[in-house]
Amino acid sequence: MRKLLLAFFLFTIPCSFLSAQNLVSQEDQEQIKQVISAETKLFYARKLSDWKNLWRQTPSSYWALIEKNNRFQKEGWDNISKFMEKYYQENKAASFTFKRENTNFRKVNPTYLWVTFDQTRIASDGKKDFFKELRILELIKGEWKIVNMTSIWMPGGAGIVKEEAGTGLIPKPEEKPKPIKAPEKSLKKEKTEEKPQTKKVASGRSFEKLMEESEEPEKPVEAEKPKPKEKPAAITAGNKVKKAQK
Repeated sequence: MRKLLLAFFLFTIPCSFLSAQNLVSQEDQEQIKQVISAETKLFYARKLSDWKNLWRQTPSSYWALIEKNNRFQKEGWDNISKFMEKYYQENKAASFTFKRENTNFRKVNPTYLWVTFDQTRIASDGKKDFFKELRILELIKGEWKIVNMTSIWMPGGAGIVKEEAGTGLIPKPEEKPKPIKAPEKSLKKEKTEEKPQTKKVASGRSFEKLMEESEEPEKPVEAEKPKPKEKPAAITAGNKVKKAQK
């Protein structure tokens, strides 16, 4: 049992030592925050010389800015410096205020660390843009210098889009239900069956009714009765005299 406890104790000592090494002191955190804030302000103020002094100027330096309508990326200090000189000549100074939150420090070794945070850029008219930020810094002669600056614009407008826990994915914005539109009436009028209209006369009775009343019903044709045969007249004395005279 004692051997097991001793082994556990010996194992936890180096782990605790490594954790302590990776921690960033409060003093270093404050210095790094000041460097990050100054670099951002000098960039928009177009003060190139002062801005350059905050950088570790090496072939591994990296600078990237992805905005809503602009995307810039330069690798190596020579490329970064040339780009900035031209960029500052073509773009006037801009006035912004900044808000930073959710800052996380990660120390790689005593002289090298990286920082992530969410940044809100607020224009003079109150318009806000939201960015995910990354800075990698190196300690040079007691001063923290920027080696990598990456700034990515985030859509949404209501704040920084947070990742889904444990997935590393940015959730899709909830789709608002579309309003139900009333069915559009057809431009063509539906044809309705035309009902025959009866003509009316002043008396209020229909024309057809009057026609029926005016027409006399046809009388059935009666078969002609045979005429009765005439009976020969009776021979009388007078008739006999007449015949004799003839």
